[in-house]
Amino acid sequence: MALDLETTGFYPNRCAITEIGAVRVRSGRIVDQFQELINPLRPIPRQITALTGISDAMVADLDPIDEVLPRFIAWLASSDPGSVPEPIVGHNVSFDLRFLDYNTRHVAGSGFACTDYDTMQISRTLFPEHKHHRLADLIVRFDIAQNEEHRALSDAIQTQECFEWMRRYIAGHHDPAQLEWRPVPAKSATPILHQQLVVLR
Repeated sequence: MALDLETTGFYPNRCAITEIGAVRVRSGRIVDQFQELINPLRPIPRQITALTGISDAMVADLDPIDEVLPRFIAWLASSDPGSVPEPIVGHNVSFDLRFLDYNTRHVAGSGFACTDYDTMQISRTLFPEHKHHRLADLIVRFDIAQNEEHRALSDAIQTQECFEWMRRYIAGHHDPAQLEWRPVPAKSATPILHQQLVVLR
């Protein structure tokens, strides 16, 4: 499952989520998607509107995060009720997870638990010779697209495509014995486990 959020800023305790986009993937193919714009209950900064195209007028009559988040969590659980939650793929995914965790604690009273894979971390490990590892850099480098839209669903789809590209690259260019996925708990008390790619020397 690949995920992306749009927000009004960088800090979960002072800023708000304006959009959630996610895709469910099976055998490398997207089989379902979730996308909702969210009323942040505060003005959206002009620079954020310029970046994402999401304006105050677009979200004025929409539901706030308290109503959208339970629907998203239900969508996450709907893939296989009762099973272990599927891992989340994201680009610089700790940013998105901090917002989800902060809001889940307020809405549901508990943290947002998951295992994640970060395409930024994977790219930095596989291609240390490259200076930049933004999503905008990866989609051009991997010949996926020329522009990042800065909208949650399209960014989630592009992130998934980057993840699949690097998964195929690993299979074709690396001895599996030279790579290892290491689980790294989130630095906070959040029940989040980062799976980080490591090249064994």
